[in-house]
Formats: sequence, structure tokens, C-alpha cells
Amino acid sequence: MNKIKVGIIGTGFGAKVHAPVMQSHPGYEVVSISSVARGRLDEIREETGVENVYSNWQEMLDQEELDLVAVASAPLLHHDMVVKAYEKGCHVLCEKPMSFDAQEAENMIKARDEAGKLGWINFEYRFLPARQKVKEIVASGKIGKVLHVNFSLNIAGYERYATAKRGWLSQKDQAGGMLGAVGSHLIDSLLWWTDARVESISGQLTTHVPEFTDENGEKEIRTADDAFQAMGNFVGGGTFSIGSNIAVRHAEGWELEIYGTEGTIKMSQDNKVLLGLGNDPLEVVEIEHTLDIPEGMNPVAAGYYNAFYRSLDQVYNALSKGDMHADLPVLEDGHHVQLILDAIMRSHEEGRRIVVG
Repeated sequence: MNKIKVGIIGTGFGAKVHAPVMQSHPGYEVVSISSVARGRLDEIREETGVENVYSNWQEMLDQEELDLVAVASAPLLHHDMVVKAYEKGCHVLCEKPMSFDAQEAENMIKARDEAGKLGWINFEYRFLPARQKVKEIVASGKIGKVLHVNFSLNIAGYERYATAKRGWLSQKDQAGGMLGAVGSHLIDSLLWWTDARVESISGQLTTHVPEFTDENGEKEIRTADDAFQAMGNFVGGGTFSIGSNIAVRHAEGWELEIYGTEGTIKMSQDNKVLLGLGNDPLEVVEIEHTLDIPEGMNPVAAGYYNAFYRSLDQVYNALSKGDMHADLPVLEDGHHVQLILDAIMRSHEEGRRIVVG
């Protein structure tokens, strides 16, 4: 198996998740990783086992011979990093949300096309067995025409959110907030499952915990949302609602309901799918088994392994065999999501429904 040489930008999620999951795949060789602002180069070298650790991502791209660059930095930085990676002749796997706004996303697509390379957005949850099963059922036509979709992720994170700094994730001008972090996943799966485009949408963003003061009296003012809700309609008919709140004491995680003219699908916690056809009751649908997590993998990476490894496997097939899986999310998918994220933010700011397409 020919190894794909990877350079990772980002020593947060990049070091904790990208590096160990890629290292567990026989088709990848993580040859370098770069910090953006965290430093800790010796610690990162020890934690990841990657010898070539940089404090400057541009220096890494200039000095290393890479096949694929994984951009796992803050969204505000994605555009410049992706464009530079394409200029250096690399393929790109970019974390979500794709960019700060849709214009940046369009520039990234243009850079890919000019470089003649490939690029993907890391909507890895598409490859979870439960979500694959939902896609299969909807595509089969068994539930008929989709009438309405409810999709949400709520996280019992109030204690953590109220007692610790959130950094860029809490800052609107740095593309922080749950709309980008969680909403991008919700929107991508919504579009992918239904194979639909959004016609119009309205949304609201909320900051339930607007500030935090540490033990030294230093205050962090949060300008980004820690909760959002949005509702809209699809081109050609059908409606949807999505939302997320991470500042609550109790939560059920991922919850999905898809109502069709001929039946209903429900999914909970990304590990259980129910299907009801006609007037028959909802029944559990068998889904593919979860992957065994490699021994010694850190708990953060283990939580993403079942989705991310499957996604990386398909990226490998695309790069090494030219076999592009239909469900691999390309940059155009990221752009479609970004258009809707932009519309939700605009709807919140202007207090009105926004036409998307």
C-alpha cells in the first residue's frame, strides 16, 4: 500500500484527532504537524510521535514534500491555509466550517481548480453507520416525499462552559460559536440525506453564558453563540428545523426525525435508527457494526474514530485509486453549507427570513 504523506496544520484537534486516526490507517504517513499559536512543540512531538513539528505552518508547507494537507485550525484561518496548500501542489482535507463566509469558500474552490488538485471538507459523520442507513432509506423512496425534518444536537456542557475559558470558540469575529461548530454538521447531513437545496431560512443565535471570569479576575466576554435554532423550507417543498444548545445541564445528544408521506425515520445518538412505514409502528433497523478502536488511542480521538477512519479510508481510495465515493463531501458541499450559515447569521441580525436559493 502506497503511503500518502500528510502534513497537519493545528495542534489542538489536529494533534488529538487527525494525527492518531491517520496514523492508525495503513495508507497514511503523518510526516509533519504545525502549531498555529499554541507552541508546545516538544510536547506535541512526544504526544503524536511526529518528528517534524513546526511553529509556523507556512514554513511547514515550504519545507515538506506533502501529498495531503489536513487543515485543522480555527475557521478564520482556513482560507489562507487551504489556498497556500493548493499553491504548493497538495491535496487538502479541511475541517468544518469551511471558511469565515461564502466568498472565502468560493476562493478556496477556485484555488483547487487552478491547482488541479482534490479537496474535501471533514463532514466525517456522513460515514457513521446510522447516518448511512438513514441516507439509504431516504434514497430508496420508502418513506415517500420528505415533508419535514427535525435535527438537533444538545450537549450537557453548562458546567464546563460556565467555569472555563472558550478562547476563539466564543468569539464571533474569529468564526466561533455553535452555529459553525455544530450547525455545519447539522446542515451538511440535512442536505445530504434529502438531496435537496434550501430555499429560505430564518434563525436566531443566543449566548446564554455571555462571560467568564477566571481565578485571576481576567474576564472573557463571549460574542459568539452557545445556542442556535433555525427553520426553513426546501426548494420544491418540505420543511425543516435544526438547533443546538451546549449550555444546558442535561441533554440527549443527536436527535433526528424525518417525516415522509409514506413513513417516518428516527435516529438517536447516532447509534439507533427506527423506521415506520404506513401505519405500522416504528421498529429498529439493523445497522453496520462500529469499528474496533485501536488499543492506546486517546479518548478524544476514540470518540471520532468510527466516523473519521471510515471517511479517511474513502479519501485514501480517491487519492490512490481514483475511486471517489459518492458520499465524500467535497469543497462544493462546504460552500453550500456556508451559504446557509451566512443566511442564518443574516436572518438573526436583520430579524427576517432570508432567501437562499
